[in-house]
Amino acid sequence: MKNKFIIIAFVAVLVILFGEMYFFSFGTYAGNMDEMREDFIEMKDDMISEMIHDGDYACCLETPCTYCIEKTPGHGEGATCNCLEDVVEGRHPCGECIGEIMEGHGNGFLSKFFARSIAEEMGEQYHEVLKEMMFDKYSVSVEDQL
Repeated sequence: MKNKFIIIAFVAVLVILFGEMYFFSFGTYAGNMDEMREDFIEMKDDMISEMIHDGDYACCLETPCTYCIEKTPGHGEGATCNCLEDVVEGRHPCGECIGEIMEGHGNGFLSKFFARSIAEEMGEQYHEVLKEMMFDKYSVSVEDQL
């Protein structure tokens, strides 16, 4: 009888431990990707808002990128985003911004600068082709682009 009690107690402790491990592994989400995504987006937006407030974030996209939240060599020390300044000064922005600009999601007010800044990374031989692409995406004439 005593051995049965010990075995039952041991099994109960194991069930409780594994149950807690499962709960803490998955947190309160319990596999709900929609909740996890919403929390991630809220956290990302809060970080970007704080960085903007501190003067550490100036993105060149309509919807700010997330690439620059993390330290990115060549784009500032620590969590900063200087892609807007980089584009205006003819330097390429971060990789995420290049992709989004090419898809037509760049800040339209900066569109005359996009071809030049992306050509700085891709190669000057693509500058004229990039101007045509920016015309297609942003309707800024080739002549008005830098």
